[in-house]
Amino acid sequence: MQKVVTRSLALGLMASTLLGSGCAGSYTPIRPDRMATFQSSPANAPLQLGYQFDALRLHGHNKKYAKKEQKKGYHVVAVQVKNTTGSDVNFSRDAVLYYGDRPVIPVAADLAAHDMKQGVAIYLLYVLLNPTFTKTTTTNGYVTSSDGTTFYIGPFIAGGNMLGASLANKNFRRELEQYDLTNRTIHPGETVYGLLCLREAAVAPLRLELRTVASTPMPSAPAPAAAPALPPASSPIPGGNNN
Repeated sequence: MQKVVTRSLALGLMASTLLGSGCAGSYTPIRPDRMATFQSSPANAPLQLGYQFDALRLHGHNKKYAKKEQKKGYHVVAVQVKNTTGSDVNFSRDAVLYYGDRPVIPVAADLAAHDMKQGVAIYLLYVLLNPTFTKTTTTNGYVTSSDGTTFYIGPFIAGGNMLGASLANKNFRRELEQYDLTNRTIHPGETVYGLLCLREAAVAPLRLELRTVASTPMPSAPAPAAAPALPPASSPIPGGNNN
């Protein structure tokens, strides 16, 4: 009597390995206030801006979100803003963000988090992953009995991945909202840190300008001074001079 283990278990383990490469991704906080280096905008600006593109890719294990960022056409930018003026500055009301040579408005934190979140329902497919271990008994080359055992691990894998994806999405949204600069008041001499979500196709230099400065037209060249008027020419008196 000989017992033969079929390929069912091997196939199940291989499927588990392949599907394991598509597990839910975690989220590691970016924490812009702990960054050591930023690319700086002009130093003499009233609002000094330091920024760093590729914040998701460069900080932490955020592979899933970095892929979503690229797919959805976003740039998550870590920024440092210092108010060198003598009065409070409201980031949304008093400042204009320039992307290259044109003004842009960052996407709201909740909307950006929704656009770049990883899927959760997709992990329900793991419910189908239930490998079966089959044991057969052969006698003289003939199968005399077969006994199969199915391991119902799919629901547990699905549940774990859905929970992990939901938690990562929650942490991602929380950090975007924590560092959202919308309507943030920056006091004189204060430095604040934020995360800006921009929907732009390419990378461009960033700068901040005060709205009053940005809206003030450039002074025109002064008009040339008018030449002084000459006195009218005198006419000769007829008959010459009278003595």
